Amino acid sequence: MRFREVFERIFTLQLAIAVGVFVLITGVVLVAIVRNRARRRTELPFAATENNALEVGVAVLLGGAAAFLVWLSVQGNEQLTGGAGAPADLAAPPAARIDVTGYRWCWDFAYTDTPIRVTGTCDNPGNRPVIVVPAGQPVAFSITSQDVVHSFWVPEFGVKRDAYPDHVNMLTMSFPEGRWLGRCSEFCGTHHVDMDFYVRAVSPGEYQQWLQSGGAAA
Repeated sequence: MRFREVFERIFTLQLAIAVGVFVLITGVVLVAIVRNRARRRTELPFAATENNALEVGVAVLLGGAAAFLVWLSVQGNEQLTGGAGAPADLAAPPAARIDVTGYRWCWDFAYTDTPIRVTGTCDNPGNRPVIVVPAGQPVAFSITSQDVVHSFWVPEFGVKRDAYPDHVNMLTMSFPEGRWLGRCSEFCGTHHVDMDFYVRAVSPGEYQQWLQSGGAAA
């Protein structure tokens, strides 16, 4: 399921719930105002315990709505875990495993079980690191940070994972053939804006040739 579809579905439900809650609360307030203005009172308009059932009911309703929104967001995140790229059997063994390390102010990509390591100079558009992956096949990323919190993000696919020091976050996704800009989406300091990289998805055959070449320039 593509990112836009997931986003639009969740946003539509959230908007409907927000409108419903607004209408409910506005209605209760207006009814209370009208009823109380219609009466002449010589004392407080209500006792503190007069409307316990109503108050508990509203609290339960709002709590249920909040819990549903949390569940909805978690489900949407799970649906996007595999990325929004080309279809692939994400339960199959990954065709590539890449250790991702964010640091100030760039990225390091190490291909597991190979000597290939990709890095670069992120503030130089001509020397940004380029990850090469096999198109249409699952790619497993193990994401961490060398210093502060960064975030691995490929905007085109709407999937990102935070990179924390002393912790590894996992992400498995697939890509159609092509080339996409990736970046850090977590503000991490002075040169955060420069932390760009590229993902280049090639045919499985071309990917194997790239591996055999030792990771020649992509």
